Amino acid sequence: MPESLIVSFIGDDRPGIVQVIADVVARHGGSWQESRMSGLGGYFSGTVRILINSDCLEELDQGLQALKGLTFIIRPLIQGSPGKTTQKMKLDIIGPDRPGILQDVTSQLVGYGINVVEMETVVRPASMSGELNFIADALVEVPNEVDIESLDKQLDAVARNLGLDILFEESVGN
Repeated sequence: MPESLIVSFIGDDRPGIVQVIADVVARHGGSWQESRMSGLGGYFSGTVRILINSDCLEELDQGLQALKGLTFIIRPLIQGSPGKTTQKMKLDIIGPDRPGILQDVTSQLVGYGINVVEMETVVRPASMSGELNFIADALVEVPNEVDIESLDKQLDAVARNLGLDILFEESVGN
């Protein structure tokens, strides 16, 4: 019987990592369904959803764990709860870098039961001043019962307090 797995990995960045992982998956009859991967700080990491027959799970695990220089975590796919309805929204943050920005903003989100689905962050110099700016682009799932106006006010207060610009809006196409 086919089973969906989530496979996460990390290793030193080098050419061929995706190929060797895909080779092990294919040799064990697995089908690569979707993935997100990136290099950062000299490492390459990713998360892959694989569809594979349950009688091949142990051999797949052994094959992946045998790959030199890579560390793997393999988990069964968790199906979302069908009763909870959410809307996807976009959250953008930009402002002078300082410790704790992400903690301050995400503490507001978790208070409303909001789940971060995707996030990309970077710190880079501002074009005119050269001052370091923290920039975050995120996709979040907001429960339908959340009072968006109240959340917006909370995020505005955090933005004013930290000297940030926070844009929270409907996500188009996600």
